[in-house]
Amino acid sequence: MKKKKIGADFFAEFTNLCGFERKETEILYTKSKTVGNGYETDLWLLDTETEESRKVLDNVKFDLYRWDGEEIIFTALLAEEDIALADKGVPLTCFYRLNPATGRRTLLMKVYKNILDFHKIDENRYVLLCDDSLHEDAYLKKAGGDVQRFAEIKEEESDYFIAEEVPFWYNGVGYCDGARGRMFLWENGELTQISPDSLSVTGMKGWRSQYVVYFGMASGGVQNTTGRLYRYDIQSKAVTALDESDTYVYTYVDTLSDDEIFVCRNDRKLHGEYQDEYIDLLNLKDGSYLRKNSLGDYHIYDSVVCDVIYKSGYLNKLTRVSGGTYFIALDKESSRLFYWADEEELPVAVIKEKGKLLDYEIVGEKIYTIAVRGLGGTELYVQELSGKTCGGVERCLSSENTHLEEAYEYASVEYLPYVNGEGVELQGWYLKPAGFEEGKKYPTVLFIHGGPQVAYGEVFNLDMQYFAALGYGVIYCNPTGSEGRGGDFGDIRMRYGTIDYEDLVGFARYAAKSLPWVDETRLGVTGGSYGGIMTNWIIGHTDLFKSAISDRSSANNISDFGMSDIGVSFALDTYETTPWGNLDFLWDSSPLKYAPNIKTPTLWIHGMDDYRCTVDNALQMHAALTYFGVPSKVVGFKGEHHGMSRTGKPKHRVRRLEEMRDWFDKYLK
Repeated sequence: MKKKKIGADFFAEFTNLCGFERKETEILYTKSKTVGNGYETDLWLLDTETEESRKVLDNVKFDLYRWDGEEIIFTALLAEEDIALADKGVPLTCFYRLNPATGRRTLLMKVYKNILDFHKIDENRYVLLCDDSLHEDAYLKKAGGDVQRFAEIKEEESDYFIAEEVPFWYNGVGYCDGARGRMFLWENGELTQISPDSLSVTGMKGWRSQYVVYFGMASGGVQNTTGRLYRYDIQSKAVTALDESDTYVYTYVDTLSDDEIFVCRNDRKLHGEYQDEYIDLLNLKDGSYLRKNSLGDYHIYDSVVCDVIYKSGYLNKLTRVSGGTYFIALDKESSRLFYWADEEELPVAVIKEKGKLLDYEIVGEKIYTIAVRGLGGTELYVQELSGKTCGGVERCLSSENTHLEEAYEYASVEYLPYVNGEGVELQGWYLKPAGFEEGKKYPTVLFIHGGPQVAYGEVFNLDMQYFAALGYGVIYCNPTGSEGRGGDFGDIRMRYGTIDYEDLVGFARYAAKSLPWVDETRLGVTGGSYGGIMTNWIIGHTDLFKSAISDRSSANNISDFGMSDIGVSFALDTYETTPWGNLDFLWDSSPLKYAPNIKTPTLWIHGMDDYRCTVDNALQMHAALTYFGVPSKVVGFKGEHHGMSRTGKPKHRVRRLEEMRDWFDKYLK
């Protein structure tokens, strides 16, 4: 049977697994699919004793889920009156209990808050992390506590945009002036606030009925990026400061025992704001800690680029066992599971298979994972433990996406290493165009990843496979600044547009020279986020590329200081200045400055609600190129934010690829 070609809507064929939540030998996880112009997610249970899975919750739009004995607590809006209130903007979370054996679910409680996380103490007490708004506090007070009147006032106020703090919007969230993450004790239906309004809490974890640890950032005016760490004693209801030094950027906390917790944090001393995290095993009694990753060389997160994974699991996940710690981190082109023994200076890779590892759980002498192997999608895997590392062969327990490679024509990923000007070997790859014929020349596109602290690998990427299916060659690499090779390699602060530019352009020239089928007169370049920034920079500094597509990019470091949700901290960290400090350096580092040099026809793709790289960047570049007589086009997508290529409305994701196809066809074919 002839295989089908990959189209712009191919992402809809994938099923996405994520979100492990374990109780003894049973693991909950989610399974998500594209349905119509949206996405639907079901809750599944893996029985590790039988290695069989079954659905326990479907046709329900749920958020949080947690084991509670033999049952599951989850949050959702199921009743019509609750959905109606939420549609009016009333913050409301309903907690349900689910019996996975019978499917029976019962309402536990309703809380007029948007709940981000919770810790159950007992049937009558919960600690809640809530997504609150100081403005909505004022509306509720004005309404006298009446939620219907609150909704009316909120609707009236929606006509106005009020900014008193920075940031005033946040990517994927929207308007956030006055937003706070706040801790509450829910006790017999009554809410008591734990954290002050001067702190916005971003993470929490509880330990039985004893305590909750949480971290957050000082808020009001310009919000800090460094955090503070606290302990809330459940019995005495007392709050104890564990760290108020504003030294660390906190990313993760986990409770381990009566006296020990994990924190992932960085002090920015090695590689700045986005430095890889220390792993600190913190003693609550005396404040002492065992520190791992003191060189900042492992980012505790899976950051392999894959544009068909629209739901991911934990941003961070550590598992403590006797004498050591397990964690996921990037190793060059692949994310792997590592084990770090307390007495050792370096960790060892436990699961060594190439690909993308999203989540894991250790059950007895086995490790269960959600991973992407080769050009497949997410699947469940299991591997035997031998001591603290894995032995034997990794076995696949699911077949969610395995049929796709049998039905569709995939372009194989071929390795093409490149030695840059500093003598460092960079990882690079290429995809031959569909219907490849020896002796022919093909238009070829250089893809540039975002971040920059992520990495390309040998996994499926729809953008690349789609263009290969259209008859384009594809080339890509991990330039200096990428993740997976240690903190020093990934740190390009004050060097944007220098070594990374040389790496990318050098690799493109090397690929054109090394691959006889690449037509050097028909090269294109594209990238998203940081990749879009570099696309903007490249076309202002070379005419090598005959067409360009800049996706969700920024171009003006001066206006970005005030417009981007991370503008203030990013400018201070990456460029070490503000517009009132070294204005010339910010302008010299801005792709917009070099617009008069650009001769490359360029398409700008942007989400209109992207608050990370705001749409004014695309419009400024478009205005400049149009002024200088260079073909330029902006395609904006209403209601979409910075993650549109992975999580946007399906019809927008299709239109994005079709616009890209038409642009490259026009100027490269």
